[in-house]
This record gives sequence, C-alpha cells and structure tokens, in this order.
Amino acid sequence: MRIEGVECYVASHWAFVRVITEAGIDGIGEATYFPHPTAVRAVIDDLRGELVGQDAFRSEFLFQRAFKHHCIRDAVLMAALSAVDQALWDIKGKALGVPVWQLLGGRVRDKVRAILLLEAGTEAALVEQAVIARDEGFTAIKIKPFLGDWHRQPMARMMQSAIGAVEAVREAVGWDIDIAIEMHRNLTPDLAAVFAAAAARISPYFLEDPILPYSVAANASVAERMAGPVAVAERNTNIWEFREFSDCHAVSILRPDVGLAGGFTQMRKIAAIAESRHQRIVPHNFTAPVSTACHIQLAACTPNWDVQGYVREDRDPWNRVTSHINRIENGYLVIPDAPGIGMTLDLEYLARAEYVPFGTKFPDGPVRAADGGIKHQ
Repeated sequence: MRIEGVECYVASHWAFVRVITEAGIDGIGEATYFPHPTAVRAVIDDLRGELVGQDAFRSEFLFQRAFKHHCIRDAVLMAALSAVDQALWDIKGKALGVPVWQLLGGRVRDKVRAILLLEAGTEAALVEQAVIARDEGFTAIKIKPFLGDWHRQPMARMMQSAIGAVEAVREAVGWDIDIAIEMHRNLTPDLAAVFAAAAARISPYFLEDPILPYSVAANASVAERMAGPVAVAERNTNIWEFREFSDCHAVSILRPDVGLAGGFTQMRKIAAIAESRHQRIVPHNFTAPVSTACHIQLAACTPNWDVQGYVREDRDPWNRVTSHINRIENGYLVIPDAPGIGMTLDLEYLARAEYVPFGTKFPDGPVRAADGGIKHQ
C-alpha cells in the first residue's frame, strides 16, 4: 500500500488533500487553515517528496517523521499534516473494508448529537433561527450574541445587548434545548466573568472562547473566574498544548479540530488526555463536510466526545465539494458504516473550483471600536 501521489485542492477558502496509493485506493482529508488555504497547498507540495513511496498504513510513523523533520511546527504545517493523516486512515479503512471508527476501537454510541451553529446578524434573526432549529429536532444550538455594532457600544450597553439576546433565545425556545454561547474572543478576563455571571440565568451549555486562546495561564485564570462550563483551545495544534489546557481544572471542554490538531492520530491522544481529567471534547468544526465526516468517525468511538459542531451543509458550496453531505436526522448525525470516512471528493467540481479568500467575508476588515482601534474577533 505504497503512496503514489499526494494532491491538494483549494475551493472557496477550504483546502482538501487526496492521497493515492499504488493499489488504486485513495483517501481524503481536509485542512483547517481557512485564512490562507493556498499556504496549505504550498506545504503539501513540499511534503510530497517525503510521502511518495512510503507505506500508507504507517500513519503514526509518517506523522512523526514529518512533524519532527521540520523545525518550525506552526498551524499551516499542522493543518497540512492533519489532512494527510485523515487521508491515510481513510485509505486503511477502505483497504480493510471497515469505517475508521471500527479501527479505533468500535462504536460507543449509536448516533452523534449535533450542536447547530446559528448565523444571524440581529436578535430577531437569532431568535427566529433558534426556534426553527428546535422545531427541526435539534436539542443543542450555539449562538453568537454579540450582534450589530456591539464593538462600538459603551461597555454597559454592549453587555446589556448581548445578555438580552441570550435571554431572548432562551425565552423563545424554552428549556428543552441546550444553548451554548460563542463569546468569540470578544472580551477581556474581567468582562468575561461579568458576562458569565449574568448569563448563568439561562444555564448555558458552555461558554466558548471568552478571550484570545493563546495564553494557557490567561485562559486558566478567566475560567476560574467564570460561572458555568468553559470551552477553549480551538486554535491549538498539538498534544503538549492540549495537555496544558487540560491541566486547567476550571476548563470543562477542549475543542480540538481534526483539520488542525493532528488528524485522527493525534486527536485520539488529545481525547484520552481530556478523559483522564473528566473533560469533554466538543470539536471546533464549521468548515466543509470532510472535517465533519472525520469528526463523526471520532465521535462514534470516543467516550468523552460530547456534542458535534455542525453547520448546515445542504447549500452551496458545502454540497458541491463532496460526493454527498453528512446525514442528519432529528438533530443527530448518522454514523456511516461505509469503509474509511464514508465520503469522497467531487474531483470534477474541485478541478474548476475557485479560491475565494476568507477575508472577502469581511470587506471592511476587522471590526473597530468607536475610537478607531481594532477589536479582536
């Protein structure tokens, strides 16, 4: 099962990898480096010489070989390695005729509970989408309550507006649905604690990314000051960083991404670290269907996997890049029995797909405060 070729496709702001073997079996993966997917393609071009001719079944060896060969182990390298690792596990599953979850210990659940990310610009739209999600059968949603010109408002008005949106959603959907709050790194530690105390009235499922994710010490400190479960670490890339976040006992949930944190090979280790500390895994996931498919494989066989992040895939371009989208029934993602990850790329579409820089979603650049300073998101 020697590797014969490694291809990378960029469509919209997504990067996909396809590994081809001499036996004619191929596997696919997705890199989570949406700000600059063409950088992933450049890394894949450099890694190709290290991968061609190697045994595709040696996923751990090949990860270690590439990871330790390169002295700068940044997010773009990890995104590329993550996509390659996904593809290697996909190949192994196809070659052996079993889904990846079977190779990783077998199912521990029958279906995967989805948490739907709501995308809305106003409180009214947020409430409307929450009600629709509840009526469709979702039992968990994630909302971003910092709406409109929040970044230009005085602190008191901004907090009142955000908390008001959270309470409006809870009132609209009732108590039979869990509501997670995406804080989107918009606050400082002191304001995050104030926000969490006010939001406690609606019993948030978790409070995600109150501050920038890069300092373990700062995140540990803010988690200890906040009321309610805190979820962090979606931007982190390796087991050492996740082990330090896992040591923060006030952190309830870790959020690794299969397209950034090392693919299947490393995600299993991260989940085990978290399990030993009674922490849940709620993976970062808002990109294309391949990442979701890989997360479903992990969710199927990982005891401390909690809800699975989900964005609607029955729309362009989500429903264009792969052979099919992930099945969802009454708020739960279906665990496929097909070999590998159970999905293929639409190569005909990808051959003509265009790169669309992620920055075009924000034509005015990063949000700015009333004084003209940059507000991080």
